[in-house]
Amino acid sequence: MDSPAWLVLRGLCRGLHLAGCFSVSGTMVLAATLLRGARVPGLKLLAWGGFALALGAGAGWFLLQTAYFAAAQGWADIITASPIVAQDTRFGALLLGRVAVLLLAMLLFQAGWTRPAALLGLGGVLAQAWLGHGGAMNGPEGNVLLASAVLHLAGAALWLGTLPALLLALRHLPGDEAARLARRFSPLGMACVAVLLSAAVVQFVLLIGGVGALFSSAYGALVSAKLLALAVLIGLAARNKFRLTPSLPGSRAALCRTVALEIGLGFAVLLAAGVLLQLEPPAMAGMAGM
Repeated sequence: MDSPAWLVLRGLCRGLHLAGCFSVSGTMVLAATLLRGARVPGLKLLAWGGFALALGAGAGWFLLQTAYFAAAQGWADIITASPIVAQDTRFGALLLGRVAVLLLAMLLFQAGWTRPAALLGLGGVLAQAWLGHGGAMNGPEGNVLLASAVLHLAGAALWLGTLPALLLALRHLPGDEAARLARRFSPLGMACVAVLLSAAVVQFVLLIGGVGALFSSAYGALVSAKLLALAVLIGLAARNKFRLTPSLPGSRAALCRTVALEIGLGFAVLLAAGVLLQLEPPAMAGMAGM
């Protein structure tokens, strides 16, 4: 099960799993910080929906990755290899451990322990970094890449992961409260963009190596698509900050539409990221053995 189609399917499951984790973490973080105790109908249901997506897609990713590890020819091989992958590989231990952490965070969130839940949820997201290229490498370059992956995940989770909860709050809160929330969200969004761009520079240098690689490999082409989508996301965020947010509450409908568009683009970016992490970076061969 190592054809391009299976590789893409593994990547899509990985991206869907990450999207679910982001939604769980982002919902909790927004509830614990910027919402400041405001009651938003459906917030816990949104978090449970994200957890269901993370759990279902994570199960698919686990089974497909197990099939790849075991060179499985059928379900019998996958079932036989699953306990071994769960117990004896970093992939299995981290994936199952993260799901357990997210479940604990969900139970705390349901019980009203918002801040501990948010910390656990964010920790579960950041653990994803050890399943990427930096977690698989040794030496200084591997440490730098791992640190940049942690920052990249933090920035993405605190921005893209909070957008569904933000949209829900903007739609249900009274006009003045929605306006205050949008204004409080703007500095967080800008900080996250700065972190994402900084981490992207490090990853570009260590994984891509040069501009030419963006046009000479499948990895580079997918990175180019991600960068384009990120540029559009930043443009939409700038429109929100400088045009729509100052006009609230009158511009609430337009702001909600823009945030919904950001959610759709962010979802596509996470799917692309999932596939990207299944591919070998152009510069990886030069780092082998470091």
